[in-house]
Amino acid sequence: MVLFVDIGNTTVKWATDKELGDGVIHQTAVGEPLSTMLSTWERMNPPLEVHISSVLRNTRTAEICQWISYHWQVSPVLAETKAAEMGVTNGYSEPGRLGVDRWLALLAARSLFKTPSVVVDCGSATTLDSIDSAGRHLGGVILPGLHLFQRCLVANTDIPTFEDSGTIDYFATDTASGISSGAMLATASSVARMVEMLQKRSGEQVNCLLTGGGSQLLAQHLNVSHRLVPNLVLQGLALLAGRKD
Repeated sequence: MVLFVDIGNTTVKWATDKELGDGVIHQTAVGEPLSTMLSTWERMNPPLEVHISSVLRNTRTAEICQWISYHWQVSPVLAETKAAEMGVTNGYSEPGRLGVDRWLALLAARSLFKTPSVVVDCGSATTLDSIDSAGRHLGGVILPGLHLFQRCLVANTDIPTFEDSGTIDYFATDTASGISSGAMLATASSVARMVEMLQKRSGEQVNCLLTGGGSQLLAQHLNVSHRLVPNLVLQGLALLAGRKD
């Protein structure tokens, strides 16, 4: 058994190789006590391998790795962003500065399509990355995530705290709906624009892949053809684990 772990800014997700194949994903909030996650792991049979993607630069990743090493006698493998790997070439001038979650999502996207793609990861931040038919990462943009978009306005203005109405409308008639709509429509418009730009640049049909916790919500308001792939980062980890060097 192989265990894959994706440590994000707000959520830790994990699945065994079998669970990932079956679409069964476990998760807990990063802010939850570590014991919440580990109580589940304690009931598991020890895996033969553990592969981890982490965007956190705090002690949480180290604590998880230490637990794995002590309880399962397994040295976890931490994924790293590379200049080139598995047919994908990193577009950053300093490759290591591209987030490992974005890199893994690109590797997984490339395994699914050999034609130009826009990869949209909807998490704490929403990232949009483009890749061409040769596997070259063309770069991308980073937006506040849908919820962070709203919290930024509340934190930096005199707008009172509000409950998200869930209403998306270009002609919103209350503040809560206006902010929710602004976050969603700005994000959806950015995705549609990047797909359009990549299509013009490549002259080919462009795939749009949505992943991350907010992907299903974004999909409801996106007016370009797209495909939901809920766990591209974990799939990227699995690809690296299974590759033959």
